[in-house]
Amino acid sequence: MVQFIDSLGRELNLAGEVVHVERIKSRKASYAELNPPLHPLLKRALKAQGVSKFYSHQAKALKLARQGRDIVVATPTASGKTLVYALPVLENLLENPKAKALFLFPLKALEQDQLTALNTISTLSGLGQAAAVYDGDTPPSVRRKLREKPPAILISNPDMIHAGILGYADAWDEFLADLEYVVIDEVHTYRGVFGSHVAQVLRRLLRLAAKRGARPRFILSSATIANPALHARSLTGRNLEDEAVVDRSGAPLAGRHFALVNPQGAASTTAAHVFTRAVKAGLSTICFTKSRLHTELIHSWVANQNPELRNKVAGYRAGFLPGERRIIERDLASGKLSGVVTTSALEMGIDIGELDLCILVGYPGSQINTWQRGGRVGRSGRDSAIVMVAGPDALDQYLINHPGIFFARPVEAAVLDPDNSSIVGRHLTCAAAEEPLTPKEEFFDLDLHSQVVKDLVDQGDLLYDAEGVNLFSARKKPQRFVDLRGAGDSFAIVGPGGRVVGSLDGIRAFKEGYPGAVYLHQTKSYVVKELNLVERKVIALPAQAAYYTRARSDKDTEILEETGRRPVNNFLLRQGRLKVTENITGYERRNLRGGDLLGVFDLDLPPLIFETHGLWLDIEDSVRQVVEKAGYHFMGSIHALEHVAIAMFPLFALCDRADIGGISIPLHHQTKKAAVFIYDGAPGGVGLSERAFEIIEDLLAKVEELLASCPCEEGCPACVYSPKCGAGNKPLDKKGALLLVRTLLGKEDLLQKEAGPAPVIVSSPKDREVKPMELSYGVLDLETQRLANEVGGWKNAHLMRVSVGVLYDSVQDEYFNFPENKVHHLLKRLEPLDMVVGFNIKGFDYSVLSAYTSFDLHRYFTLDLLKDIHAQLGFRLSLQSLGEATFGLGKSADGLMAVEWFRAGEMEKLTEYCRRDVELTRDLFLYGQENGYLLYQRKNGPKLRVPVDWSWESLKKRKKEHRG
Repeated sequence: MVQFIDSLGRELNLAGEVVHVERIKSRKASYAELNPPLHPLLKRALKAQGVSKFYSHQAKALKLARQGRDIVVATPTASGKTLVYALPVLENLLENPKAKALFLFPLKALEQDQLTALNTISTLSGLGQAAAVYDGDTPPSVRRKLREKPPAILISNPDMIHAGILGYADAWDEFLADLEYVVIDEVHTYRGVFGSHVAQVLRRLLRLAAKRGARPRFILSSATIANPALHARSLTGRNLEDEAVVDRSGAPLAGRHFALVNPQGAASTTAAHVFTRAVKAGLSTICFTKSRLHTELIHSWVANQNPELRNKVAGYRAGFLPGERRIIERDLASGKLSGVVTTSALEMGIDIGELDLCILVGYPGSQINTWQRGGRVGRSGRDSAIVMVAGPDALDQYLINHPGIFFARPVEAAVLDPDNSSIVGRHLTCAAAEEPLTPKEEFFDLDLHSQVVKDLVDQGDLLYDAEGVNLFSARKKPQRFVDLRGAGDSFAIVGPGGRVVGSLDGIRAFKEGYPGAVYLHQTKSYVVKELNLVERKVIALPAQAAYYTRARSDKDTEILEETGRRPVNNFLLRQGRLKVTENITGYERRNLRGGDLLGVFDLDLPPLIFETHGLWLDIEDSVRQVVEKAGYHFMGSIHALEHVAIAMFPLFALCDRADIGGISIPLHHQTKKAAVFIYDGAPGGVGLSERAFEIIEDLLAKVEELLASCPCEEGCPACVYSPKCGAGNKPLDKKGALLLVRTLLGKEDLLQKEAGPAPVIVSSPKDREVKPMELSYGVLDLETQRLANEVGGWKNAHLMRVSVGVLYDSVQDEYFNFPENKVHHLLKRLEPLDMVVGFNIKGFDYSVLSAYTSFDLHRYFTLDLLKDIHAQLGFRLSLQSLGEATFGLGKSADGLMAVEWFRAGEMEKLTEYCRRDVELTRDLFLYGQENGYLLYQRKNGPKLRVPVDWSWESLKKRKKEHRG
């Protein structure tokens, strides 16, 4: 293996460059004794399979399981996790033959793999064939037998549990009543939309089991992730303790070499070269691609250019027929095949034999997937290798040029949203069909989802009983209408004579099954003639196409609801519910070899419309002017910024760039500003954009870093081009995007250099007698982190950010201080007040606060002393001048000093300064209320009275008019 890696750079020639090789050291096994020892029959069964001792993590997991705890084991690939979940279940069966266990796997191939392993151990231990598979491939006659006499271990997948078991719970009474264990393998794959659906399926399963007296325990198995306990809690709803996590593997690790290759041309071409050379060198090789298309392309190139390898290599991906997949899996395990090109379909623990080399065509999108795929090799104990051939896109190029960052990066957290209202609503309907929903549900928080329940009732999906207490489903089998994968029903790809050659899910059918699209299947190419939306068929005919196709689209977004906002340097960041409309407008034909554009063809398809969660950057006109006055293309700049932000986002969350969507709009019809939208690509959202909302500063810093470091002049696939761009990567302006992101982050000055009136510090008169109030009120003043000239002028006050706010509450006769991280508490305190009092509060303070809430603060009845006096005199007076004339007090500081105090961290001085302004404003209000006027000093003249009418009677009348 060392020789192969060492010679790789020479062999690649002009195909690419080996930029880094990391040597991953081997690790010896760590063993531990079981106490008490394993059941003698199980011990004998394992000894017959060559297992006489246990890794330390296996022993720890079995100890926790024996204590009756829910556990999660998060260790690397090939660390013996099958025994972790098999032994507690089999040991329990030997003690209690009536017990039942449910084993869930995300893929059917894994089910078949584990069936053999479990039945081998159970037979050797005297339990006979304890396990059976119940899934979509199980013949109807076998399904009936399994329902009538359930096996001790039922192996299935979440889709089948959802539709085939929970939907027919009465037929599974015996199994559910005796259910003692639920084993879930590959837990890290239950994330995003799929994970959020499975979380609801498990709650429905536990609900039906509980109604039959069962409280099963969980054993969860996962690849190494950053948040195993939290993810397990989100998935199962159980309060799984951190102490019940086993995440330190005792399994041995063979030495590995990890080579990073930067290709001269297409990554797939270089990967095909490495794959061919490895197979010819006798190395058992697996090549992971990022798409079905590239799986087919690499397989075709290798087989067509090397006829002697045609029967030694295979392609493997979703969309193959079950029989095709089984043959490939069997031939890999037996050694008949020397190499396989695959999508993520073979990423998980299916037994495909001992492999030597793993090729990754592009960064898999996360550290979890990288090491999971790399873990498919080296299982025989001898050295192995991983070769990652970088793609041309931004994230790949960033990591290939920063190997230190790549190898030091920790694994990510798995994210799912168990409270996604769109998904919860669908499963509440299913749950109500299985057992009526009652007001006190243990496994569903109906109070939290009260609006969801109301909507379902209003839509007629849920029906109350005659007493108006319990809820029933209006449909008999609503499970049929809920797709756990969130992609819609699949389309069959039909070839000549009506023969089914594959399948596409609902969204892929629009993007890959349109008329004119090329569909590749096991080195054969088909051209789509018809997309039949009614019968859900894609009609395709064999063709010798020397090109591949890619859809083009345009998108629009509508803001349905804003759920949060915050100011960030020179822009306002907002988030909320969005409606995204995507139109597939046409497709490109590109040369198979070089990817050159051969032509663009129009399409007329119905739009794809879905609701999701997203964020958007409000881009001010002053920011736009900076970009345009520098001579850059503004639309090209925001478009490029969108592309790079999406490309770099997987550095911060467990996702692929395909999980995130984006839209750049130079003038959005709702915001009336330019905007860059980033949103979850899954209907309803799964928490990715919420994560982006939290780390937007770090994300934009990575955008700036990439744009500044890429050596190209005008932009390239390694920085601003996106392989997913529906607009054909036009227009894009790399240099404009760099200036834009620097301006947004406050590293470039905005154009306007105006200064405004500065707040002052004054001394308040001594406490005065306050007459009883008839309206509760608060007096508010804010100080900011930035000056007006730093954000482009007073019109951008919403970008100045709160440094501190002080509120006097008349009800409690007390002052409250609020730094920026407590602004939401300040906003909460304003809600119950009858009136808010301030000085220039409508023109300034509310503008600053608008960056923290979507609520229109002007809806509060507000007495703005500055506006009242301006209306009386026709000109403005400062707070300082009114204080000096009315109370004989002067200033001791200014607004510039307030910002300096904030930047120096002198918050006590800053807060005291702001409080004294509030005191002065309050005392001017009370003085004017009591006397009917305030005083001001005419320049070179006498003091004059400014009439004011702030009596309670007058204020109550104004409040009533404000409401009207």
